[in-house]
Amino acid sequence: MALFENIPGWKVFSTGIGIAALALLGYFGWKWFVAGPDDLKRLQHEATVNALDQVAEVYAKKVRGEGEQRVIVMPVVDDTSNGQIRMMLMDRLNAVEGVKADVPRDPTLEERATAVLKSLLDKNATEKPDPTAVFEQSGEADEVISVDVVKLWSGADSGICTLDLTRIVRAEGGERIASVLPPQQIKGLSGTALPTDEATETGPSFWSQLGGFLWRALVVLAAAAIMPFLSWPLAKAAFARDSNALNGALLVVLTGADLLVLFALVSFEASTAAVVSAGLLLPAALIYNLRMLNFIEER
Repeated sequence: MALFENIPGWKVFSTGIGIAALALLGYFGWKWFVAGPDDLKRLQHEATVNALDQVAEVYAKKVRGEGEQRVIVMPVVDDTSNGQIRMMLMDRLNAVEGVKADVPRDPTLEERATAVLKSLLDKNATEKPDPTAVFEQSGEADEVISVDVVKLWSGADSGICTLDLTRIVRAEGGERIASVLPPQQIKGLSGTALPTDEATETGPSFWSQLGGFLWRALVVLAAAAIMPFLSWPLAKAAFARDSNALNGALLVVLTGADLLVLFALVSFEASTAAVVSAGLLLPAALIYNLRMLNFIEER
């Protein structure tokens, strides 16, 4: 260690390593013990939120009609590896006034509910478990719900989350009879898959879209053609320096200005049409600007 201490800057370096190690430990501690799971892509997450909002609305209506509801949430079938959808479902249900959602605290409750749900899939089973038995040792529960992720997909600009919701409901009354409601399929959407308030006919037509594309293309081509002439004094000054670096920088600035005009006309939205147009414009603008700079240099 004495040898290290004689190295200039070693103490500062070792202190930096210690601080970086503490920061890394703090990050992993927050990630593992504080932050929730984050397995879904952005559009998948938004589609899942849209689906869970519809589930929450089901219970909001029930609360308005029947009062407070205590709901037991079973593990979500085909959930993410960290159970993110189940966690999101719990949070969304508990956000509804009058709903208290929880996981099964009694292991036997989960076993009985699983047996009832499996019997729904087995059409050949002669003996069907009694749904009422699910609540034998869980007098505080009003419902046990099971969610099955049927489809969870996202593309470049949209996402879909389809859930099957199965509810084991205990009816109010002296006998406290329970029943299994028919599975309800709920579809959540995100991005461009979300329906809009406007009718389809009110959107831009093919001809209006084509016209918009053509006038923007003409403006870009005109700007690209005129730009080298506008830079004539600057180009002459660069050529007087006889510097290849300045000449190259001028070529890059002119080509970048052409691309800037293109994206400014579409409000800097990186749409597919804009990106493809920029890809076609880039080599053409480089060749044109290079030839025009050579033309200016000769004059």
